[in-house]
Amino acid sequence: MEQNTISAKSKFFSMQNLPDLVFWALACGLLFLNLGVKGISGSEARWAAIVREMFLSGNFFQPTINFEIYFDKPILSYWFIAFCALFNNGIVNELIARIPSALAALATLWAARAIAEHLWGRAIAQTAGWIMLTIYSLAFWGRLAEADMLNTAFSTLAVAWYIRNREKTSFLPYLIFGALCAVGGQTKGLSAIAVPVLVVLVDLMLNNTWKKHLNMRFFGAGIVSILLYFLPFLLVALKNGDTSFDGIYLVFRENITRFFAPFDHKGDWYDYFKYLPQLFLPWTPFLILALAWACRKWKELSADERWLTISIAAIFVMFSLSGSKRVYYILPILPYCAILTALYLCRMETGWLERAKEILLNIYQYVFLIGGCLVLLLPALWIFAKRFVPFDLPYAVSLLIYGAPLPLGLLLIFLFLYFRKRKQDNAKWSFCPCHGFPGTAVSSAVLLIFIFGLVLPVVDAEFRTGKTFILEASHEMKEAGISQGNVAYLSKNYTKLSYYLAFGEHIEILARDFPGKDLEKNLCSYFRDAGNKPVAVIAEYRDWQRIQRPELRKIIQENVFMAEPVRKWEHRNNRREKYVIVALNVPEEKRRKITIFQ
Repeated sequence: MEQNTISAKSKFFSMQNLPDLVFWALACGLLFLNLGVKGISGSEARWAAIVREMFLSGNFFQPTINFEIYFDKPILSYWFIAFCALFNNGIVNELIARIPSALAALATLWAARAIAEHLWGRAIAQTAGWIMLTIYSLAFWGRLAEADMLNTAFSTLAVAWYIRNREKTSFLPYLIFGALCAVGGQTKGLSAIAVPVLVVLVDLMLNNTWKKHLNMRFFGAGIVSILLYFLPFLLVALKNGDTSFDGIYLVFRENITRFFAPFDHKGDWYDYFKYLPQLFLPWTPFLILALAWACRKWKELSADERWLTISIAAIFVMFSLSGSKRVYYILPILPYCAILTALYLCRMETGWLERAKEILLNIYQYVFLIGGCLVLLLPALWIFAKRFVPFDLPYAVSLLIYGAPLPLGLLLIFLFLYFRKRKQDNAKWSFCPCHGFPGTAVSSAVLLIFIFGLVLPVVDAEFRTGKTFILEASHEMKEAGISQGNVAYLSKNYTKLSYYLAFGEHIEILARDFPGKDLEKNLCSYFRDAGNKPVAVIAEYRDWQRIQRPELRKIIQENVFMAEPVRKWEHRNNRREKYVIVALNVPEEKRRKITIFQ
């Protein structure tokens, strides 16, 4: 037994498995390199702030932001982050908040490969995996502390499980499929249930196998899966009482109502004709050719290939019929698009479709070669160009410009030469008959790692001022004697503030919807009630400028405590979204001479 185990391990780490080893190594690098360096931005703040407050309050069943109930998203996505935070003493930092999404991206890669391998073999699975790995959207959403990649992962895992067990009619396969759908539905929304169910229905109808699955085991597993989906709502109800039905109401509002009668995120019927090509970059031209190939060869396609093509069309139509649209809603379609593109690349055809993919792959290869050569010139070009730049770049950015181009450029050139010179009988990289594909895929992965793992984290840390300012403001307010109870937000735009200020109690909000005179009235009352206590109000420039009363403007202008800096390289309009803190009853030396009102 021990010898067999050693033999299996040595076989896995053999040169024959080099593409898979490289694949998973690059996948981990792409998704985890410097994952916690970039500051929280956009919707990430919701998940980070909610889980932080869960640990502060000890209540993991009632999501809150600024200690106010916030049930807009299912609770399970928060629990995944909370579980990761247990290994960090309950501290939710940027890395901890993003780990579930990164792991979900890895799971999506595995599931896509599993579907392809079971139906078409290892070569198609490897090709589809490389395509999925190197579309920019996997790295983009796989490195965000949001639930979109979790939604995609469980949706794809459910289909992968079905494909491997679709001939079985026992209770357990049904239950596991239903459980994956139920868990997916509790991470983001009902699309994690709708997509796999739709894909399975397409398969059952095409193969006319739906009748054999209409048995008591199927219905029993369905009932258990439905109960599993509603279990978190039951736990919330037992814990929270009056707020027990908020989550169920929001499921209906955020999924059913938004689908048929959207109240926000409205879009045109053709939006996904724009979004899908964007999400599938840089392989979009090949996806278009793959769709053309599937239509042209429709009569020659196998049953599984027809199922895949119709499933893509069905998912696309389902999301297009929804009145509410966002680019990331349709992420679950990407694994199926990657598999179809892999089928097209691995099928040797004749005519213009074959010539088109060969020409495109040659262009892609030379783009990376030329790009590698240009990258090597970047330090020299910057030495010449920086004299025309009216400011000095931060040290870390300068170090990146001078230090990163050499290894990146040489690696891209090496990859071009290595794959260009490989022999026809070099079996380990011959999973795709298009000889330009492996080099293009590996080069794409390397470039994405450079962009997402190095450039974006460094640029974010050096150029974006929000995180640094808020952390500095927290320290300065403590130094000025401003306690948590004497801080207020002018408006409800407070999610990122709540996370980075890390207060342990609710912060008063003076205006939620900017009701005009009521805003000014509330602000005057807050200042008047302060008496001699040091108090602070935080808002963005654009929110302060809503104030119209001259005497109130004068008070604000004379009591600016801190203002988020506008760097030399930023456009003046960026100032509107910068934070300004106005504080009363603080030492004169703590005030800043900054003009808010023109």
